[in-house]
Order: sequence, then structure tokens, then C-alpha cells
Amino acid sequence: MKCPECGEDTLINDPTTNQRVCTSCGYVDEEQLIDTGPEWRAYTQRDRLNKERIGAPLSDSIHDRGLTTRLDVSSKNRYISMKLKRIHEKTRVSNSDKKLVTLLSILNDQSAKMGLPDYVKNTASTILRKLVATKAANRIDKNTLVAASLYQACKINQIPRHHQEFKDKFSLERNEFWKAIKKVQSIKQISPDLKSKIKPNEYIPMVNTSLNLPQTVATKASQLVEKMYEDGMSSGKGYLALSAAAVYLISTLMDKKKTQKEIADALNITEVTIRNRYKDIVGAFDIEVKI
Repeated sequence: MKCPECGEDTLINDPTTNQRVCTSCGYVDEEQLIDTGPEWRAYTQRDRLNKERIGAPLSDSIHDRGLTTRLDVSSKNRYISMKLKRIHEKTRVSNSDKKLVTLLSILNDQSAKMGLPDYVKNTASTILRKLVATKAANRIDKNTLVAASLYQACKINQIPRHHQEFKDKFSLERNEFWKAIKKVQSIKQISPDLKSKIKPNEYIPMVNTSLNLPQTVATKASQLVEKMYEDGMSSGKGYLALSAAAVYLISTLMDKKKTQKEIADALNITEVTIRNRYKDIVGAFDIEVKI
């Protein structure tokens, strides 16, 4: 901005005097400027951190992401304020958002019951939003869709959870659950950031802890599964079952053997699944186990 008095480009805003002045000739261009800063003063960084405040952050787990206005019931004109509040609540959710509101309500409730962290819930919320937006959520049970979204969100955030846990928690049919998972996984084609990032060796600590085996077993089993993952030999195989089979094999080789039934019961999977993955590992690395 140029000074109207001397023509120099030296106008500045002086927050101390709340004026716009020219540093060249001292001309006061404007007084009583609007102060856009906070109403409080802070002299140290600690003071600033203590006094700074802001509203709640945006959240995908709320259908309007938290950008809403709430009307309180006033003690004066109570009837009118209650009526306005009811009208506001009705108009707050549009017809197109009703399905999303229902899905997010189920999601918030179930994720809390399962003890999942907020960032997993937010990821699942993003998945549900995209499913509703693309109309991929049609003709699928709401509980099944939420369970599939939470399962995929755990895989995206590298939290080892078995799909059986979600099936049992939501009391789901196998075919319906896998149908919903396919719908959820189709979202990664339009949103690459929603691809699963979990690796099979991330299930090893959970398996090892469930069986109360020494850490040396987990270390060797993790190396074995990581090698299979790098060589593409884990493709199409359940990561939990593959990890369980690796732990079974290593524990046998290190004379800390657990039976397949013990492992299956501890992880809520079948002995047949563990046996098949065990054969895959032995065949892939040409391992000979003598018992």
C-alpha cells in the first residue's frame, strides 16, 4: 500500500497503537483498525498454549463432520424455542443422509464396544461415506456393512484382527459378510489410500502371546513369514492362519511344540486351515520336520 501523503510504499499496521502509519513520513492513514487477534495476551509460549482454544475438530464419524448449530431451549418463550429446536433437528439431516446417519450410529456404538481406537473408527467412517456416495451400500445389511468397514479399517491401520472376531461380535452369516467385504475392498480402486497395509508377520506377536511361547519363537516365525511375503508366497492366504502355521513350525523345530488343536482353539480357527498353511510353508522352503 502506498502512502497518500508521500507516495512511498511504506504503510504498515502498528498493532501497538492500532493504526496504519507510514514509516517514511509518519502519516497516519487510518485509526481504530479492527483487531483480528485474540482478546487475551500471552507473554510466553506456555501462556499461549494455555490460553489458545478452538472448537472440536472435524470428524468423519459424524454425518455433518461436526459442522452444525445447536439450539438451546430458552427460559423465555420456551414454547417457541422448543418448536424451533424440533424444526432444526428435522432439517439438520437430509433424506440423502439418513442412511449414513444410521450407519455411523452403529459404527460409533460397536467400535466403542470392541475397544478400537478413534483413528480406526474414522477410517471406517470414510469407507462408509464412500460406499453410500457410490450407492455400493444398497441391498446390504447395515450391521454387516459396518463390520466389514471396521475389519478393513483395522487392516489399513495395521491392527491385526481376525475376521472371525467381527463375525462373532455382529452375529453375521459367512456369505453375507464376505459379500460386504468385497464391496468395501472395491473402494480402494477409487481411493488408493484405503488399501490394506497390514503384513502377515504383524499377527505373530498376537499368536505368540496367545500360546505363551518364548520370544525367540516369535522372532524366527516373523522372519519366516516376512520372507514368504517378500517372495509373494503369502498371496491369497489368510494372514492369521499363515502366522499360526509359522509359529507351529518354529515351535516344533525349537522343541517348544504346541499341538495344532491348541493353536486352533486359542485363535478360534480350524485345525485344517493351520495344517494347510503348514504344508504350504514346508513345501515352499523344502523343510523336513522329524517329530
